[in-house]
Amino acid sequence: MRISRLLKKSVVGVTVAASLSAIGTVVAVSSAMAASTMVATGNVNLRTGPGTSYDVITVIPQGARVQATGTVSAGWIEVDFNGRRGYASGTYLAAAGAETPTTAEAAGSAVTTANVNVRTGPGTSYSIVGYAPLGTTVSTTGQTSGNWTQVLWSGTARWISSSYLRTATSGASGETAETPAVVGQVRTTANVNLRTEGHSSAPIYGVLPANSVVDITGKTTASYTQIVYEGRALWIYTAYTTSTDAQPLVATSPNERLQKVLDYARAQVGDRYVWGAEGPDAFDCSGLTMMAYRQAGISLPHYSGYQATMGTAVSRANMQPGDLIFWYTPVAHVSMYVGNGKMIHARGTAYGVVEQSVDQYASWTPIVGIRRFINS
Repeated sequence: MRISRLLKKSVVGVTVAASLSAIGTVVAVSSAMAASTMVATGNVNLRTGPGTSYDVITVIPQGARVQATGTVSAGWIEVDFNGRRGYASGTYLAAAGAETPTTAEAAGSAVTTANVNVRTGPGTSYSIVGYAPLGTTVSTTGQTSGNWTQVLWSGTARWISSSYLRTATSGASGETAETPAVVGQVRTTANVNLRTEGHSSAPIYGVLPANSVVDITGKTTASYTQIVYEGRALWIYTAYTTSTDAQPLVATSPNERLQKVLDYARAQVGDRYVWGAEGPDAFDCSGLTMMAYRQAGISLPHYSGYQATMGTAVSRANMQPGDLIFWYTPVAHVSMYVGNGKMIHARGTAYGVVEQSVDQYASWTPIVGIRRFINS
C-alpha cells in the first residue's frame, strides 16, 4: 500500500513537472517569436486558428518569410503572410536572418501592363512591399530571375513579375519586324488582355477596352486570335470577340452592370481555389471579385487589402447585392454579397468557390468592412 502511494506521488510529480516544462517551453517560444521574422522550412498551411481543425487560408511556400506576431498556442504560431494573418505550425517555421534591401542602378525602364504587386524577391513567396497600378513606369536594373524582373522601387532593388511589364521604348516580345497581313476585323465584347503569344500564360502587353475594333491576321490557337495592335502582332481571348457586323455594346444602366457582376460570380460556384488564380476555372478570393467587376468595366487590383480601400463604405444594415465584404485584420479575405443573406467567395483549397451564409462565416470571424462599387 505504501509503495502504491509512493508510485502515485512519483507519477503525479513527473506529470506536474512535465506540464510545467511544457508551459515553460510555450512561454519561451512566445517570447522568442514576438515581432520576429521567420522562414518556412517546408510548405505549410496558414490556418484561421491554432490547429488542424481550422480552415486553411493559404499555403506558405517553403522559403517564404513571415512575420510572427508574438502569439503562440500549443505549438502554433500566429503570423502575417502577404497581408493575411493566421496560424502556422511551429514545426515548419524557423528564425530568419535579417533581410537587407539591395541597391542597384537603373539600366532601363518598363511600363506595367496591369495592376501588379512589388515584392522583395523574385517570386510570390516574397513579401509585398508596394503596388504599381496599370501604366506605371518603373526603372529596371537589367537583372532577371526566371519570370521576374528587378526594378528600382523607392530607390531600392525590388521585383515585379515580367508577365506584367513591357519595355517603355522597344515594345514587347510580340513585336515583329514586319507587320502581318490583315484579313479582317473583330470587335471586343469586354475588356480583354493583350498577350504576346496565343495562350493564357503568355506575358500581358496591355488591356484592350470593350467595343474596340481591331484588325485580325487570320491566325488562331485553340482559344486565342492574333490581332495587329500598334503595328505589333498580339493575341486576345477569342471568347471576348464578335463580328464587327454585330451591334456595338451600348452603355448599360447601373442595374444591368451589377447584374453582369453577379451573374459572373454565380457562374464560378464550384470552381477550384488556387492562390493567385483569376480564372477561367480557378480563382482565389480577390481574383474572383476582380474578374467579376471587370465584366462591368470596373478595374480592381488582385489583392483584397487594396480592394478594401476602394469604392464606398457601407454598413451591414445597408448591404446590397454586389457589395464586397472584407474579413480579418489586416484584411486577408474578400467575398461578394449576392442577396438573401448569402455571399459567394473563393473560400480556400478545401472548398473552392462556394455560396455560403454571411452569418455562418461571420460566426467565427468578424466582418471588418463592406464596400460598394456600383450604386444601383
